[in-house]
Amino acid sequence: MCDDDPEARAQYARLIKKVAKKNKVEITISYFNSGEELLFYLADSPNQADIIYLDILMNNLNGLDTAKRLRELECNSEIIFLTISEDYVFDAYDISPIHYLMKSNITTAKFEEVFIRATTLVSKKENDMFLCESGKNNIRKVIPFKEISFFEIWKRIVTVHYNGGESFDFYSTMEQLENQLLHKGFIRIHRSYIVNMSYISQFQQNTLFLKTGENIPIGATYMKQMKQVFIDYISRTNIHDCG
Repeated sequence: MCDDDPEARAQYARLIKKVAKKNKVEITISYFNSGEELLFYLADSPNQADIIYLDILMNNLNGLDTAKRLRELECNSEIIFLTISEDYVFDAYDISPIHYLMKSNITTAKFEEVFIRATTLVSKKENDMFLCESGKNNIRKVIPFKEISFFEIWKRIVTVHYNGGESFDFYSTMEQLENQLLHKGFIRIHRSYIVNMSYISQFQQNTLFLKTGENIPIGATYMKQMKQVFIDYISRTNIHDCG
């Protein structure tokens, strides 16, 4: 909740809590007095918030410019604008907000409708996203599964490799990780590696080559199972040329 008016923050927080309780949605609300404060908080982990309620007419950095900077940071949060003016409706279009709520005539029913739409989108998005958190500095990472090429694990430290060269470390066990990746198109090829099958380029003896240019060892005990699972995957998706 980002609004430079403390009374407005309190009013909308009460509404959020009311509709969340009614719809049995568990929430945590963080409050920000300015766009600058919000940007500073989200700079290192722009997807910490699932939903951002953002006032437009604020001192210094207005809500529209704040939202544009958030999108530049690759923030995928659902944004709901709150304002007293209709003048910015078309300016807000490029930011892909959920809704543009007028403060002067918000009803509880309308507020609830927009809240439900936002939480529904968040739930759908979570099915396509991998969530992890660094234990050292509590940075939360939300990464689309389709951007992840592989995971490697060493003594409970997992490194996720994604977006063509980026990586992030977090704590987990292989069992927990495999449960998170169930039915997401990943395969374990080694005691220390799990690979996204859509990134597989070719096999050579005991090595797997990825489209990203990386190569990963294939564990002898995983070879037979891996080949069968990958053949099944190819037949289902038809994304490789099998000729």
